[in-house]
Amino acid sequence: MRGLNNFADPNLDALLDEVYGLAEDDPEAALTMLEDGSVTWPDQPELLFARGELEWTLHGPEAAEPHYRQAVALAPEFADARYALGEILGLLGEEQAMVVENLEVLRLDTEADIGEGLGSPEDQRFIAQVAEDVLAAIPEEFRARLNNVPVVLEARPSTALVRDGFDPRALGLFEGADDLGQRSQATQDSPTRIVLFFANLLASFPDEDALREEIEVTILHEIGHFFGLDEQDMERLGLE
Repeated sequence: MRGLNNFADPNLDALLDEVYGLAEDDPEAALTMLEDGSVTWPDQPELLFARGELEWTLHGPEAAEPHYRQAVALAPEFADARYALGEILGLLGEEQAMVVENLEVLRLDTEADIGEGLGSPEDQRFIAQVAEDVLAAIPEEFRARLNNVPVVLEARPSTALVRDGFDPRALGLFEGADDLGQRSQATQDSPTRIVLFFANLLASFPDEDALREEIEVTILHEIGHFFGLDEQDMERLGLE
């Protein structure tokens, strides 16, 4: 979990592993197990975070919110808890409060990247090569229409983007004129690009095979935006 610097308790870690494993099939039983564990480890941010996850699954975001808030209050550097809280605030229509949490997530994640050495030149070369392979596999008729759409790498979304409500842990972004706009006299000069946020990709998918698959999904998702697909189209095509 990002943002927790306390010394790990192996017994607590074992409990959480068991809780998360059980939650896949029986979230009610997992919640009961977590409540029992909270007697031994009261006011533990990790347990509160897990409680928020389970409450969200079982009873919705409103039920999860107080647990994430308490986790953040106990561990202000707990980036994962802040991120989950920001998601809930967005769902509840509290946009400004969401942005406050997301800006803090961006700051904490950026600091963690430096501490972990995330995003080395080798990492970036790997992502760039996978991106090139994905683009090369696109049918020629579509690839030709993407000639003026560069794929660029950036570590994470900018502060300005996040301040405008953009997800600080987004994996990619399409900016500029879409395919129709590219061919329109009125918008042909609009800058267009696809951005891959390499630090977010690396932090979310440390396994190389999973990372390779997610790079492909992310690029195809952003290319879908270029060709005018909406989020429902993406979900139907398995590119959400």
